[in-house]
Amino acid sequence: MVAERDGQGFIPGVYNYCDRWCERCPFASRCRVYATELALRIDGVDGELTRAAEGLPADPAEEWAGDDLAEAAEDLSGEDLEQEMLARDVAHAIAEAHPLTGAAERLARLARLLITAVEARVTAGGQEAEVFRDPLEVVARYGYFVAAKARRALSGRDHPPILDDDGRPFPSDADGSARIASLACAAARDAARRLAALDPALTSLTDPFTQTADRVLELLDDAFPGHCLFRRPGFDDP
Repeated sequence: MVAERDGQGFIPGVYNYCDRWCERCPFASRCRVYATELALRIDGVDGELTRAAEGLPADPAEEWAGDDLAEAAEDLSGEDLEQEMLARDVAHAIAEAHPLTGAAERLARLARLLITAVEARVTAGGQEAEVFRDPLEVVARYGYFVAAKARRALSGRDHPPILDDDGRPFPSDADGSARIASLACAAARDAARRLAALDPALTSLTDPFTQTADRVLELLDDAFPGHCLFRRPGFDDP
C-alpha cells in the first residue's frame, strides 16, 4: 500500500507513531505537525493562528443545530466524565504495575549512566571523539522514549476497539505505541553495542543496558503480540 497524501501533500497520520526526531525523519517535509511547528518558529503563534483562522467559517456556532448542542451536553455529563476519569486511573495503575513498565524504567536509568560516561568522551573533542556522537545521540533519544511509549501502550491495551463506518475495527493504538517502543528500544540497544565496540571499557555499562533492552523487547512481544503487524502511515508504506 502506497502512502496516501492529502491535498497539500501531507501524509495523514504520519506523526501519530513516529519517534518525534524530526531532524532525522525522512518524512518531515510531508508531516503536517512538523510544518505547523516550523511555521510557529518562523511566524510565531499569532501568525500561525491568523492563518489557521482564515479557513474557519465566520460563525462556527451556526454549524451547530440545537439538537447537536443538547447531544454534546449529554455526552459531557458529570457522570460520564467521572466514569472516564476512573477508567483512566485504573488503566494507569495497571500500566504502572506491569513488568514492562519496570523494565523500561530500568532502561532509562541505565541510559542515564551510559550517557554520562560517553558524554565525557564527546565533550573532550577531537576526531576520535566524533565516532561516539551518533550512537550517544541514539541512546539519549530513545533511552527515555521507550518508557513513555510503553506506558501509553499498556494504558490503552484494554480499550474497546474503535469501529469505522462499516463496523470494522481500526488498528489498535496500543499496538501502534508498542511498535514504536519496540523499534526505539532495538535502536538504542544496537547503539549501545556500537559504543561497546568503540570502547570495550564501556561494557560494564553497555552490557546491563543491552540485556535490559532485550528484556523490554521480550515483554513488548508478550503483551502486544500483534504490534509487529501494525502499519505506521508512511513509514511502513513502499
